[in-house]
Amino acid sequence: MSVSEEYITLELFKSKPCCLACTDENYIHPEPKDVATLIKLAGWSQNDAAKLVGVSYSTERGSSTIRKWKTEKAKKEHREIPYSTWRLMLIYAGVVVIER
Repeated sequence: MSVSEEYITLELFKSKPCCLACTDENYIHPEPKDVATLIKLAGWSQNDAAKLVGVSYSTERGSSTIRKWKTEKAKKEHREIPYSTWRLMLIYAGVVVIER
């Protein structure tokens, strides 16, 4: 079963350990497929996601930063998404809420 089949809604995606706060002992840093799935489920283009989190993008080529976060770890181009950026994406997507 692929990630997109397993997590076909944002509501189901919320159950992933990567959606927990980093202070939770069950938190797991998101994999590239988690980043790609969140962007897809939120209905964002690569440029939409880049604008939301403040990274560079080109209207013609998209965002190399977003692309690197979605690239498999075994590939040279891969970069880990910073936790704060990941959390911001989760907030914008409505997966988590800010509690005061």
